[in-house]
Amino acid sequence: MKALENIYQVAFILLSSVGGAALIIVGLSSWLGKVWANRILESEKAKYAKELDKIRHQFQIELDQLSIIHENQKNSFQRVIKALNKSIKALEQPYDEGWQPINDRQYDELQRVIIEESLFLGSEGERALDIFMKFFGRSTCFPEEPLPSDKMLRNIYEHMGFIAERIREYFRKRIGLSDEPDPLWDVNLLSACLLINDYHFREADFPTKTNLKFEYDISPNAFVEKVKQNLDVLKEELRRFIDYLESDPEDTGTFFCPLSEARYYLNLLNKKA
Repeated sequence: MKALENIYQVAFILLSSVGGAALIIVGLSSWLGKVWANRILESEKAKYAKELDKIRHQFQIELDQLSIIHENQKNSFQRVIKALNKSIKALEQPYDEGWQPINDRQYDELQRVIIEESLFLGSEGERALDIFMKFFGRSTCFPEEPLPSDKMLRNIYEHMGFIAERIREYFRKRIGLSDEPDPLWDVNLLSACLLINDYHFREADFPTKTNLKFEYDISPNAFVEKVKQNLDVLKEELRRFIDYLESDPEDTGTFFCPLSEARYYLNLLNKKA
């Protein structure tokens, strides 16, 4: 009996020792786990803080770059607008007198400004300025060319003002000051119509014989409204224009620019449909 009690005591002591060690091990494991967890957490925090600082720095650099671009773009637009206004003023006749053509120096001056500011204009802006230059060129007195009539000059003046106003709105939209969806739509319609009016291909009935024939006795607003009511006619004339130029490989190369323009405007009209 005595021996049995001794066995129980020894067993109890052993179990107690093991249990105490287990508790110590569990405690140490818990403490070590917290230590390592905190170290890992601090390491990750430092890592992400460094990454965040890097991202913040890069974002600031890009923001500064955009700010510089925006400022230069605004200055570029202002310079072009001033040049457009100067060109219109050059043609303007404030008194009830005969209108006079401008000299080619004024045309060249505007052309130079557009070229110098072309970096910020964008393809749509350049296209709109091209149509402005087309009308401005028709008001210019070039050597060995007949002088434009008083009626023609008055009409050109109206078209230049019409186009310049829409170019200004386009620039305002580019710098976030306008929410007009498509400020150059009217200019594109006008340009597309000039395309089918300016080229003389008698065998293809160009200039157009439709009601979209361009005359210098209608205001730009009235003409564009007429075009909007006859978009199907415009698309069909552009298709004929394209088909005619594509039918002859030689014409395709010679008239590459008007062919590209016609394709562009037809594609634009189809997207709007």
